[in-house]
Amino acid sequence: MPTEEIMNNRQILELKKRRRKKLDVYFNRKAHREAYEKQLQLAFYEYQQKRVGMPRKHADFFETVDKGTKELSIAMTFFQLLESQLGEHLVQVQLAGDPPDVAVVTNKGTSFGIEITELVSEKAIGLDIKNKREQYLTEILSWNANTLQTKLEKIITGKAEKCASIEPTYDNLVLLIFTDEPRLTSDVIRDYLSEIKLPSLSPFDLVYVLTSYEPKINRYGLIQLGT
Repeated sequence: MPTEEIMNNRQILELKKRRRKKLDVYFNRKAHREAYEKQLQLAFYEYQQKRVGMPRKHADFFETVDKGTKELSIAMTFFQLLESQLGEHLVQVQLAGDPPDVAVVTNKGTSFGIEITELVSEKAIGLDIKNKREQYLTEILSWNANTLQTKLEKIITGKAEKCASIEPTYDNLVLLIFTDEPRLTSDVIRDYLSEIKLPSLSPFDLVYVLTSYEPKINRYGLIQLGT
């Protein structure tokens, strides 16, 4: 067999090996993601069963039976919304070192460290648990541009301090602020943001607010801050 033909055969075999390896990695990551989705579905079902006995009912859309499952669920919901904007899709998600809370890798190898925190009225939670209905309703309707600015400033500066020492191992460091406050729909948040000034978003590359499912728009709301 001529030397040139032998080399061509070797190159074809090497190419097939590389392709097989890439497919193995892809399907392993896909199986990893599907396993997480099944885990989260089971956790959500368990949460629904236990919800009756939980004291907190206010703004509890994202609540689950444990912190880790909650963070993974929120991160996956967020990233599924982000995929169409990025042109990349999630293939791996796992709890990280806190900070950040969750690490995500896309099909293009882009890594995201996601620090997750909640935008909520702690006062409303307390009033709801104590069944002080009139005061509770007054509190949940009290959101305005000033109260949102105060809350966001506290969240952003606090998380910036916490995450300042994170090693630069991620392509993107993300602060994800989730909320199920009844008053704070995505449209209302956008209106308030037009009136307020936010603090520096450093060290975060991206900062988003994720709202719970909104029937009016038939999806979750996702607002990027600092744009």
